[in-house]
Amino acid sequence: MPLLKILIALLLLISVTPASAAPNCKTKVCVKVYTDPKTGKLIITAKQNGSSTSPKPVPKPVPTRTWTPRPYTPRPVATAIVPKKYTPKPVVKLSLSDQLAQLIPMKEIHHQPATSALVQVPVNFWTTTPPNFKTSVVMLGVPITVYLSPTYLWNFGDGTELSSTTRGAPFPNQSITHTYTRSGKYAASLQITWGGTWKASGTTSEVSGGAIVQTLYTEVNVVSAPSKYSN
Repeated sequence: MPLLKILIALLLLISVTPASAAPNCKTKVCVKVYTDPKTGKLIITAKQNGSSTSPKPVPKPVPTRTWTPRPYTPRPVATAIVPKKYTPKPVVKLSLSDQLAQLIPMKEIHHQPATSALVQVPVNFWTTTPPNFKTSVVMLGVPITVYLSPTYLWNFGDGTELSSTTRGAPFPNQSITHTYTRSGKYAASLQITWGGTWKASGTTSEVSGGAIVQTLYTEVNVVSAPSKYSN
């Protein structure tokens, strides 16, 4: 008997879950969160599950009426008839699905010194990209929260790369630096890859689809340091 009561309690908990991840959705509202790598957008969809909706009520039969003819009495003709303006009533439809497309913010990449860096002197890099991305929406009555975090791949333009979870910071915080050994102009870049999870009705799932990748560019001008000789 105790085992039977536990099984019944578990079935009741499962049956009241208001939202679930698609495509194997058996609850009232099916939620799906994925990314579109081509457009760089986060897509959130919610759809009413037809299998969980209650059956449509059966209309009651309308009783038949008998018609008895009445004697015709002509009405007096009005002198003037003012037509009434017809104002259609707004039709309110219940949405069975909803979709939201949100673009991940794209910022900039910077370096210090900003004009001319020196050979054999570390150059400081950073980006204004936010350290995380969070959005919360309510779709078809279900609160949905999405959490995304970036990873960074720094390319300094001289064949050197650095992978990190740090976005760098302006001086004096020098968490991302690179030292150039030769003078010249270098096309440095930063590749940012976004990924994360979403949460609805107490359930956390991975954001599906391909990763959203952003690439930022900057040019670093490196010059030779002046030398002073003495006898």
